[in-house]
Amino acid sequence: MQDFFKIPVTMGIIGIGLYWIFSFHYKEKIKILLSNSFALSFIALYILHLLSMLYTSDVAEGLNDLRLKITLFLFPLFMMTNQWIDKSKSLILIRVFSILMIFMAGIDIGLSFFKFLDSGNIEVFYYDQLPHLLSLKVHYVSWYYSFALFVILYELLQSNKYKMFWGFGFALLLISIFLLASRIYLLALFVIFSIAIISLFKSKSFFLNSWKIIGILTFFLSFLYLLPKTQSRVIETVHELESLLGFDTNKQTNARVYIWSYALSLVIESPLLGYGIGDAKTELNRSLKDCKAQFWDGHTLKPIFEKNYNFHNQFIQTWAEVGVFGFLLLIFIMFAPFFMQNMHPLFLVFLGLTMFGFMTESMLERQAGILFFAFMYPLLFKFKKDYE
Repeated sequence: MQDFFKIPVTMGIIGIGLYWIFSFHYKEKIKILLSNSFALSFIALYILHLLSMLYTSDVAEGLNDLRLKITLFLFPLFMMTNQWIDKSKSLILIRVFSILMIFMAGIDIGLSFFKFLDSGNIEVFYYDQLPHLLSLKVHYVSWYYSFALFVILYELLQSNKYKMFWGFGFALLLISIFLLASRIYLLALFVIFSIAIISLFKSKSFFLNSWKIIGILTFFLSFLYLLPKTQSRVIETVHELESLLGFDTNKQTNARVYIWSYALSLVIESPLLGYGIGDAKTELNRSLKDCKAQFWDGHTLKPIFEKNYNFHNQFIQTWAEVGVFGFLLLIFIMFAPFFMQNMHPLFLVFLGLTMFGFMTESMLERQAGILFFAFMYPLLFKFKKDYE
């Protein structure tokens, strides 16, 4: 369902668009749009991508990218200038999303269990072998599960309904996140969970039952970090950080250190306009031909440039594609809400998780990232916190 031309996605976009068109009051919508700096920022960011077609040489790649990113223009326009649905129905949507993630996690673990019975290989439960419904999309699945986890935590703290179901879903998603072993989301989970605890202590919403949730989650965090696969991924991260800081560890296991180094050099060479959405990735891999590093592809060692990497950092990729103004727009979209009053905690959690993802992946290069970001941002933006 991640492809733009498949019916569920297409019908969803058309449905929201038709509601916007036939709800009329266009003058009011334009007025709201002009007063909403976030909606304007999304639209301006897409327009920069469109304008970059004037100086990109790979037109086919550029047009494909414009097609993929169209919801970054449409959803903020439709959802941030119109009372699409009220807060209560938005919360229902988010609960439905969380329920679907619980079922998705259960199906993935179930399918891996059948593979284990067939092969006897315990590795089918770990990392890129665990996702089946979104095959090989470990980073994106971890993003979805992490946000659903905090939605469930919010439900457990705010409501007394369906606690057994939410508690089961919470445990299942938490286990799945650790089995997926996406290092950036393990870090994000720890950091944002710590911030959430501090926020709960400061707010009036903190009550006795919160201790039970915090105690159970702390136990899970302590226990699951002992999983061999998770532990090895954490150790790899330490080695990569040491390599990034200039230490000679002889244990480099990830190409990102090299990609970021060459990507930053590219940005410095063309900071104002970037290279255009069709050429930025090509320019990166051209520059990586000077890199002598080789990485294992599962069968043999290959030079880094042969794997056709993207920038593995959305902030750097946006700068390389559309220049410094696009980078600043993305920074504003991601960071400005933290300095505004009465932003809902779920919105801030979503932004926090997304920022962690943006640091190590070009999340807006696939529909799995673009649709989730373009839909959830305007949906959550209108939420206001319901406690002081």
